[in-house]
Amino acid sequence: MAVDTQATARVEFCISEREMEIFRALSGDTNPLHDDAAYAGRRGFGGRVVYGGLLIAQVSRLLGTRLPGHGCVWRSITLRFRAPLYVDEPARLTGTVTHANADLGVMNLKLRIEAGGRTVADGEAAAILARERADVA
Repeated sequence: MAVDTQATARVEFCISEREMEIFRALSGDTNPLHDDAAYAGRRGFGGRVVYGGLLIAQVSRLLGTRLPGHGCVWRSITLRFRAPLYVDEPARLTGTVTHANADLGVMNLKLRIEAGGRTVADGEAAAILARERADVA
């Protein structure tokens, strides 16, 4: 795992109505902030709020496919939600390596999710890159 300690990866995404429906069905979270724009508006939001779990899914996408990539196993993740992300709003997740140890196969990253000129969430992730074993078929 030769990784530059300043390496950065980005994931552009936009959570659709269909993804919201699937998450609602899987999670059982029927909070009307996520599926009733009028309800969300009466509580000061500009529209239906994307589930936080779908933002965490984007972190999984980044870790598992970009940085560190295939073979990655999470050790921990922390996200602080700063502002809402709305359904069908384009967003970007950025992960920047803050520490990497090739001998141990560990990596720490700083995370930031942005949309519409605001920070939606920020946090940290720690991952292990599982080494391929030659003794397994």
